[in-house]
Amino acid sequence: MKNLSAILITGIFILLSGLQHESALSAQTNSNVKGVVFHDTNKNGLYDPSQDKPLEGISVSNSRDVVTTDSKGFYTIPLIDNLALFVIKPKDWRTSINKNKTHSFYYMFSKQGASGKKYDGLPPTKSPPESVNFPLYPNKEPDSLNVLVFGDTQPRDDKEIYYMAQDVLPELINADASFGITLGDVVFDNLSLFDHLTSSISSIGIPWWYILGNHDLDYSGENNTDARGAWYRTFGPSWYSFSFGPAHFIVLDDIQRIETDGRTTYRTGLGKIQMEFLRNEIERLNPDKFLVLLAHIPYEGSTDWESEAEKKSFYELLASHPKSFTLVAHTHRHYHHFIDNSQGFPGKEPHHMVSVGTVCGAWWSGAPDEYGIPHTMMSDGTPNGYAFLYINNNEWKLKWKSAGKHDNYQMHIDAPDFINTDSTEIIKVTANIYNALPSAEVKMRIGNEGEWISMKRNRQKDPFRLAVMEKEKQIGNFPWRKLGRATISEHIWVANPKVKLIPGEYVIEVKAHDEWWNYEGKKLLRVK
Repeated sequence: MKNLSAILITGIFILLSGLQHESALSAQTNSNVKGVVFHDTNKNGLYDPSQDKPLEGISVSNSRDVVTTDSKGFYTIPLIDNLALFVIKPKDWRTSINKNKTHSFYYMFSKQGASGKKYDGLPPTKSPPESVNFPLYPNKEPDSLNVLVFGDTQPRDDKEIYYMAQDVLPELINADASFGITLGDVVFDNLSLFDHLTSSISSIGIPWWYILGNHDLDYSGENNTDARGAWYRTFGPSWYSFSFGPAHFIVLDDIQRIETDGRTTYRTGLGKIQMEFLRNEIERLNPDKFLVLLAHIPYEGSTDWESEAEKKSFYELLASHPKSFTLVAHTHRHYHHFIDNSQGFPGKEPHHMVSVGTVCGAWWSGAPDEYGIPHTMMSDGTPNGYAFLYINNNEWKLKWKSAGKHDNYQMHIDAPDFINTDSTEIIKVTANIYNALPSAEVKMRIGNEGEWISMKRNRQKDPFRLAVMEKEKQIGNFPWRKLGRATISEHIWVANPKVKLIPGEYVIEVKAHDEWWNYEGKKLLRVK
């Protein structure tokens, strides 16, 4: 049989899921599969021993085990039905990139196929392959890294993809980033939008990795396998890993589909096989290398875990590699969470998890602007937007960018527009600083001659978001989608300064500093 290539020229795809009945999965191990990882010098995707160079020391996984190629580029590994076989992209190499800028790095095998009733999934594979070969291409990577990060894009329909195409994508064309990632909920239950969505994002011009979200499942499928069929057909595996520059990335599928009270829903969970893969990856990782975990559902403060025992084991694995952090989405808020001993994390230092704000904001709700695009402010008061992840050899940091705003727009201030000279001397000033770490030092003053005073972090609902909701409510029967409820914001700072000023215009200034960035904001106050 002809050698098979990882760029899937034959168009054959395979099923992957570790969230289904794992005892059955483990029992479905076929004979070993073998192959070669090679430098594809003529770029045809096929291994030609007379031209292509085999690559030693490259890792390959069957979604559970991880093996390494020998001096002749060969590997051998069990081929497991309903699990993906993939090459783990090493530093300074790239995989094939298709027209939508997604990666072809896997081979998928399924005896029965996988599909829900609503959307097409994977057809059955006719027979196991004799070999699976993976092409790689040289790609010199820097010691520092910029990554473009999207939280939920989550369009319901083509119209909402057009919102994204107008509100977010144009300012990112030729972005200064090595690649991009979407942290799940690529679409909003309408899986027919996968192609339109990915082709739109490809206009940015950089390679892209996608993470599975709970709204990317076909819940008409009878099990976890079938529910993921459309995902596997479009994107391939739902968990995998790759290296780039100074970091190693592990993509997790942390959605456990369950049936409860006759209703299909989900919980947080990884499953035994994915846990084995994660353990194998962490054990082989250089302890000095950054480990970036990418998932959809936060580990804490959102959806309950299906298994507390699994959660405990998961935290033990994370604690074994202290130089790690996590990016998630799902909540449609932007905040930092430090998972510590009080939450069962056994590490000496807390694990930093960022719930990244979303491209779609509050699901494209709220009053539209003059171009017809909803303002879609998130429930914690953060504007819709995206983030940039920066990594070098010694540190990492994340920067938030509000869509359509300049880079320095990092907060909004809520305070009176005016006060009378005969009114109370105390006013309330609230600053919502979207990306500030909880430890940030925040100060404010009123007027150039005013005294700088400290502001105190206070977890509360954003008064500006509440005011927007009330204002839109007053309109009555409006033609746009109503904003959802406001939630507690993790990045609000408050002060109650005494004000005794002569009539005139004054600038309220807020300055903040944390270990990553400096933030500044201004608002006018009129004294009448």
